[in-house]
Amino acid sequence: MSKDQDKHEYDGIQELDNPAPFWWQLFFYLSIAFAIGYYVYYEIGTGSSSDFRLNQELTEIRKLQAKNALVPPSESEFEKLAATPSVVEAGSKAFAAQCANCHAADGGGLIGPNLTDQYWIHGKGTYGDLFKVISTGVLDKGMPAWGGMLKREDLLGVMVHVRKLAGTKPLIAKAPQGVEAKD
Repeated sequence: MSKDQDKHEYDGIQELDNPAPFWWQLFFYLSIAFAIGYYVYYEIGTGSSSDFRLNQELTEIRKLQAKNALVPPSESEFEKLAATPSVVEAGSKAFAAQCANCHAADGGGLIGPNLTDQYWIHGKGTYGDLFKVISTGVLDKGMPAWGGMLKREDLLGVMVHVRKLAGTKPLIAKAPQGVEAKD
């Protein structure tokens, strides 16, 4: 054995100085070239950063949200809806399926507040207040935003149903909460 070979032997295993395979060297040098190109494009050139792309996408999402935002009906539209039997029926069904668990089937209140009295926690019971509370929810009180889950007709029907509950006498009514709405 020569002197050079002695330096490359350990525990009886002889290390050889064979070059790396061609394909390995090719990918190694291509990755270096890619890294340089990437750096030049994004740091020196005109490449957009991930923050820039994220802001663009968020702007697009906000535009779509604004375009598809639920708009409350005017009082006259609401009165027409309240006189439409299909809207009233859809509202009753949606209330029974989604709202009765917290507000009771007769609106007397369980976890959620009593909907039959003149007291309101959020707003004063106006059409706009009802629309806002039902569509955007009250997350800190546990009420989900139904605007994205219910069809518009069902959402408006629930508003009609809640307004029709006002002044009724439920079997078991929860104590008044909030501020009394004066007409």
